[in-house]
Amino acid sequence: MNVGRLSLDNIDRFGETPTLSFEGNTYTNVERDAYAGRLARALQAHGVKPDDMVVVMMPNSPAVTAAFQAIWKIGAVVIPVTPMLSAREVGFILADSEARVAVTSLALAGRLAEAAARAPEFREMLVIGRTETPGAVDIEAEIAAADPIPSLLDRADDDLALLLYTSGTTGVPKGVMLTHMNLWSNVHAVAQNNPLPPGLRTMHVLPLSHSYGILMMNLGYVLGTNSALLTHWDTARVFQTIQDFGVERFSVVPTMLTYMINFPERERYDLSKLRRVNTGAASLLNEIRTQFERVFNVIVKEGYGLSETAPTLTGYHEDEPYRPGSVGRPIPGVEVCIMDFENRALPTGARGEICARGPNVMKGYWKLEGATREAMAGGWFHTGDIGFMDAEGYVYITDRKKDLIIKGGENISPREIEEGLQEHEDVAEVAVFGVPDPTFGEEIVAAVVLKPGRRATEAALKEHLAGYVTKFKVPSRIVFLPALAKNPTGKIQKREIRQEVLAGPLAAR
Repeated sequence: MNVGRLSLDNIDRFGETPTLSFEGNTYTNVERDAYAGRLARALQAHGVKPDDMVVVMMPNSPAVTAAFQAIWKIGAVVIPVTPMLSAREVGFILADSEARVAVTSLALAGRLAEAAARAPEFREMLVIGRTETPGAVDIEAEIAAADPIPSLLDRADDDLALLLYTSGTTGVPKGVMLTHMNLWSNVHAVAQNNPLPPGLRTMHVLPLSHSYGILMMNLGYVLGTNSALLTHWDTARVFQTIQDFGVERFSVVPTMLTYMINFPERERYDLSKLRRVNTGAASLLNEIRTQFERVFNVIVKEGYGLSETAPTLTGYHEDEPYRPGSVGRPIPGVEVCIMDFENRALPTGARGEICARGPNVMKGYWKLEGATREAMAGGWFHTGDIGFMDAEGYVYITDRKKDLIIKGGENISPREIEEGLQEHEDVAEVAVFGVPDPTFGEEIVAAVVLKPGRRATEAALKEHLAGYVTKFKVPSRIVFLPALAKNPTGKIQKREIRQEVLAGPLAAR
């Protein structure tokens, strides 16, 4: 077992064929595997061994897909890190994971070097391309000169393949341990649910640092698709790519559908070959789905999953009609059960916590045994999402138990934002929460109580917070309240504060 075998199986099944288009260049599956094999050899030369943790921090590119395959070929573990993170956030991941090696790009080398200063065990930063960052090593020539590693190191089903950091309610990101079997089983189950003809033209715009993006990369190997890879979301470029590449389907988070609907020049482009769009990572409003289908004459289907489930739990079969409000049925091999908060199964139609089990469920949280036991109570993974299942097995999500904000498909912890604001000398108390937003699904709002006599402004607090979290996590609004609602024990009541803010300061917007 080695999930890296997906790329070799692709060659065996489909022969040499174009599989990736990027910035005007086309790459075949054989070319991609050879490059990954040379990169694997270079990683070995720099001391990477089986089970070593290797950070991959780059924007979407063929080099990122090669890095995944190279690391897996030699039996090491991939730690994908989003390029959006600040040096402070990256530093935590480096230190917590005990990673000693990272593969990165020119533009991110400086930030990664700053992050590495917070991780005493970190050893070496490898850059694909010329770099002047102190301590960084350019390995481009080494890759070009290397003999490709022709085969894979065998791994056990339970060996780690991926350590994926995700926000948690504690404010400290948790490392989700995903095994080779977790990834292998999930991608094949999704492929079974969506059988497609080889050579289908797709577009990959989801970040390869996200579980959803990693799934789509692996799904391309299994299904034999030909994909146009974009570095990041740019609405005009997305339209141009769909037209020029003849994209037939692609996967997005719901926010991206909104961007396309509201793009003023959308009618300039020929999207006639586009047939279907899949969404996940955040709730899809039915009005957005129906509007997108009407405007672009395509089918939109929603699925559901989490980083901890590698990631897909539910979805729709290729020919299955959409049920408004439902994220579909469990994919093959996955069981879903609705439970009360005492871990007892609930009857059909009753609302409770969505729980799941199957070969795709994580091994656990990295170095967090207590959190793992809590999440896996009773042998089921407890998602923290609230919903119900109808008589035909369709799952509906109605709320979240977890105190997370999902903005544009990204999980954001209120705690880390609260901690950053609390560091400001004028702030006495703070509560951060999500409010409905037509573009991102949810937007971030902070309710702040200032210390007596202090006069910090919204702009000043946002500027302060930018030094603690990435720009994407800075609240869209900071409102000032005389006090925060609390229960008799003194615990801040976010639900009441949220209702107060929506009815007051935000109601006038």
